[in-house]
Amino acid sequence: MKMRLLFISALLCVLCCQTIVAQKVLLLQKSGTTKRYMYHTGDKILVRLGEPEFMAGGEITFMDDSLCTLNRNYTFPIVKVKQVDRRRSWFYFSWSKFFAASFIYAGGSMINRAIHDEKPLIDNTIPVVSGSLAALGTGSLLLRFHRCKMEDHWSLKVLDFDIYKERYEPKE
Repeated sequence: MKMRLLFISALLCVLCCQTIVAQKVLLLQKSGTTKRYMYHTGDKILVRLGEPEFMAGGEITFMDDSLCTLNRNYTFPIVKVKQVDRRRSWFYFSWSKFFAASFIYAGGSMINRAIHDEKPLIDNTIPVVSGSLAALGTGSLLLRFHRCKMEDHWSLKVLDFDIYKERYEPKE
């Protein structure tokens, strides 16, 4: 019974402290759906800004109500963001492995056929399998990023949880 009471009091203490030291969050969401992505200070982000249009990316070092700073040297207004590119982890890491598997299969199969003195050295299965792996690698390369365009009902805004901090801080 004492362990439960200790666990519950510790959990309540942690939850209260989390509210007190809350920070700003950059929220990317698509209206009308449940798609939401949150960026905190220290996360990496890649954005396309408008007029003149260019890409900016890096680690978020500071967020304000209307400004965001990347890599401590580039500050941009959030309303100028036209597109946010989200990295798809599986596609991002798999494309190079598919290409490597394609070359390894082709090379291994040709070496195996040369060891066993089979003619021709490149039979009809090597281009099919190796080409399929290369096609999967190309598809993964093209699908590495999910482009969230603001004109397609995506929105980017800052959630400021510091307003709760003022209520719960002791007054001196």
